[in-house]
Amino acid sequence: MRSKYLSTYNATMYVFKHRKTQAEFMAFVPKDEKQDKVFGISFRTKPTSNNGVAHILEHSVLAGSKKYPAKDPFVILLKGSLHTFLNAMTYNDRTVYPVASRNKKDFFNLMSVYLDAVFAPKCVTKEGEWILRQEGWRYDVNDADELEIKGVVYSEMKGVFSNPISLMSRNVDKFLFPDNTYFFDSGGEPDAIPNLTQLEFVDFYNRHYHPTNSQSFVSGTVEDVIQAMELIDDYMKEYDYNPQLKESSEIRFQKKKYAHHLYQSLPYPVQKLDETQGQHMLTITWLLNDSHLHQMKMLAWYALDYLLVGTSSSPLMKRLFESGLGSSVIGNGLSGGLMQNTFAIGMKGILASNISQVEDLILQILRDIKRDGFSDDEITAALNSLEFQLREVQSGSNPAGIDVFLNALTTWNYDRLPEDAIVFDEALDLLLTTVQEQGSNFFTRMIQSDLLNNNHRVHMELHPSETIAAETIEKEKNKVKLFQNSLSQDGYNKIKDTSQELKDIQNKDDPVEVIESIPSLELSDIDRFNVEYDIDITENIFGTSTILTKNVVSGSSGIVYIDVGIDISSLGFNNVEVLPFLVAMMTENDTVRRTRSDINNFIGINTGGIDIDLKLIALQDTEQADHIATANKKMRSFLFFRGKCTAQNVGKTLELIRDLAEGSLPVTQEKAIQILEAKIASFESSVTSNGHSYSVMRMHARYNPMSLIDERLRGITQLQSLKKMLDRAQNSWDTFETRIKHVIESFSHMSSAETILNLTGDSDTLEGIQTFVETFITSLNNGSNRPPLPNFFKSDHPWIIKASQVMGKYAPVRNEGISISSRVSYVGKGGRIFDEGEIISGGLCAPLQFLRKGFLWDTVRAKNGAYGVMSSLDSTDGFLYMVSYRDPQLIKTIEAYTEAEQYIKNQIELKSITKNAIKAAIIGCIADIDGSTLPPRDIGWLSFLRYVSGSTKRRRQRWRDGVLAADVSNFETFKNKLGRWNRNSTVAVVAPLAAIEEASVGQNGLSFEIVEL
Repeated sequence: MRSKYLSTYNATMYVFKHRKTQAEFMAFVPKDEKQDKVFGISFRTKPTSNNGVAHILEHSVLAGSKKYPAKDPFVILLKGSLHTFLNAMTYNDRTVYPVASRNKKDFFNLMSVYLDAVFAPKCVTKEGEWILRQEGWRYDVNDADELEIKGVVYSEMKGVFSNPISLMSRNVDKFLFPDNTYFFDSGGEPDAIPNLTQLEFVDFYNRHYHPTNSQSFVSGTVEDVIQAMELIDDYMKEYDYNPQLKESSEIRFQKKKYAHHLYQSLPYPVQKLDETQGQHMLTITWLLNDSHLHQMKMLAWYALDYLLVGTSSSPLMKRLFESGLGSSVIGNGLSGGLMQNTFAIGMKGILASNISQVEDLILQILRDIKRDGFSDDEITAALNSLEFQLREVQSGSNPAGIDVFLNALTTWNYDRLPEDAIVFDEALDLLLTTVQEQGSNFFTRMIQSDLLNNNHRVHMELHPSETIAAETIEKEKNKVKLFQNSLSQDGYNKIKDTSQELKDIQNKDDPVEVIESIPSLELSDIDRFNVEYDIDITENIFGTSTILTKNVVSGSSGIVYIDVGIDISSLGFNNVEVLPFLVAMMTENDTVRRTRSDINNFIGINTGGIDIDLKLIALQDTEQADHIATANKKMRSFLFFRGKCTAQNVGKTLELIRDLAEGSLPVTQEKAIQILEAKIASFESSVTSNGHSYSVMRMHARYNPMSLIDERLRGITQLQSLKKMLDRAQNSWDTFETRIKHVIESFSHMSSAETILNLTGDSDTLEGIQTFVETFITSLNNGSNRPPLPNFFKSDHPWIIKASQVMGKYAPVRNEGISISSRVSYVGKGGRIFDEGEIISGGLCAPLQFLRKGFLWDTVRAKNGAYGVMSSLDSTDGFLYMVSYRDPQLIKTIEAYTEAEQYIKNQIELKSITKNAIKAAIIGCIADIDGSTLPPRDIGWLSFLRYVSGSTKRRRQRWRDGVLAADVSNFETFKNKLGRWNRNSTVAVVAPLAAIEEASVGQNGLSFEIVEL
């Protein structure tokens, strides 16, 4: 069809059509042949109900196919391929199957399995009817002979709808899109999922999974593209062109039709009502377009989004935040990626009496902005930020080709050109020219037409209820009980037999020949050596005490990545808990030289952004060739300022970083209270959605002083500390302000010896910024009035000493139940499996991989219905954890963790741990080690962290060698370690209080210390 060189990506794009089916295919050929090879196929999927069929189908097609009839080829690939991306995603109107690998053989193996999965899945055959019951929903019979509903997607969506923000946004769509497919939740509503039948399931597949209704993508070399096209054609040539099918899947526009906005109010669960605390939420969401947006208008909306809510000093964000009417600003601002875009803004933590005031304030602020406009600096900052974002091709963690594919689909899915979503040069030039001619009026007219004059909007309130969670659970139980009571004995027995049939399938191993039919690598296909990156280290640079590190990379597009770290070990341990508040404050405060508005404009005009972050870095003994289990008492603590800019702005960026570090001023009492309320609200939401992370942090803190500090900074203890700080800010401001000033003093000296500078960019760019770097470093405080830093490789960090004392106070450690308002749980168990001084071998990675992608996945996810389960071993202290995600179970999951030891023992005795099983586990471990091709910034940051931590190439290679040499003896060792783990580990669950209490009774009940948030 056509081709085009894309200078931004340094790649050539080709778009073809499959002759027989008219399926479209995009090839992306980057000049850098080291980039990950990427394949993706997408189907336009148009829900017509809330039963989640598109989402369940996404899970199900990967559970076996005609050519690869194993129960779960997806998991087999997870176990034993070198994938750098392996996933499937359900959007509102499309379902996407992308994979990536750096290894060519592995890439085509993955591609072959995925193509067979989408075009010949077992789940739509009579033989595969069990798959819907596993992945979607089913009636199961519990130990009391009572029916209950299980299913992976069912559990996942119960977790999604337990999050108030998700609940709000998903219900907004119902009223914003009454007439098109966005009215329906493609993920599925928990109450509606059990309405899905096998007949509807198969029908949806037949109407959507057809080449004519697909878009395919490959990124790689020309040779890769040709081979991929041949493989795709092998499947598509069996089909004919079906224009009716594509027409029926077309997404129709929702027309703006409301003469007056809609107001809706829904309950959401809280653990306890408190009328003195704002617990209401409100957002206003506008439908922005009811026809396709021109590229320039879309870019204009990105710029306007930045102007309105992109920084803490953006007028809509700032005035809402400072209003005191709520605890924090919510709403995503601009939401794109679909055919129709929305803009949402609101607040949470609102008193019931203030709801109407928040509504009125949002609209009044927009009217004021329309009247007053934006300054030239604000507009320049917005446009520069947009241009920088478009220039920085790979800024996230995904392989570059994955992002190209997913972005292309935002137009391609609607029968528009895929390049319109990835190439913006002409549209950006047009926007810049238009804004130059019209100035602020260009944006204020958009506010008037798209927001103020637009009545097609939804005002959605969530009001708190301390009974709705229990009522929802009880409603589900009663519904199931009513159904069970309506059954005849034959009907009940049929369900029981079907339930047992699924368990039999799940418990039965695939035949060896079926597993081996899935293409795999040999160990000889794997590189024996790690991917390593060079770093240039100069101590005492320019005659100072500062360390300068440089990372020369390719593909940075002339961008320089700057990391300035300041040692903060001099801060007293009792004030460590204040650091997260301080980091948040430093995105809101003024400095001695600049107001916050000036700072944000300066950042937008001259940089691609500056982030501030805390970092604890565990130090390793550089003399040791192996990983040795330690109590993690050697560490560094830094406050990092991480920026990015073009070469000519390096001097300005370093100057601003210094101003932020040396000149930060405390915020006012009112602002401090607002920041604390916002952080508390964010934490509470995060615990409900990401309880597995908090479970792991809580457990690890019991066994390791550095992990205890980390949990105090990022975990449940930090949330508790924030609430205490809020009380002090409200009632003892002078004392709290003095504390803030003291914490600022721990880094504001910015002495030469306590500052480290890390730079990443291409060689010419780094060479050209030498003068800026020298000026910055030589101007730092020489630190003559400060005590010298200890050698932290030899001396315990002062925080570690205090943390060890704290740990002693809480011995013996106890199981904890952290109660949340949710319909699902996050269940963790963890403990150390190595004594201090023991060698932790890379060979143990293989049995752990075998366990987590085998027994744990099959038991906790497939059989018991959790959405996910994870396990990891910390190679510094020997801490092992297992944790579930969005889990309908609690005790059964803990029992599964306990049974892992016996499972490994049985596998050894049955000689089921074959050479092929070990090979697959080894390959999976190597995939985790190597990862994808890193973007420039990540290369520089990884190299820097390796240097600071004392991680040596020799030790990394020793670990890899251990992985590659794994054999059955490592499984024996791991089994024995699990025995110790079962005796000494403890539990942390983040779960509804009722679930925790239920798990505390009965013969297998556990004793929990309840932690209420």
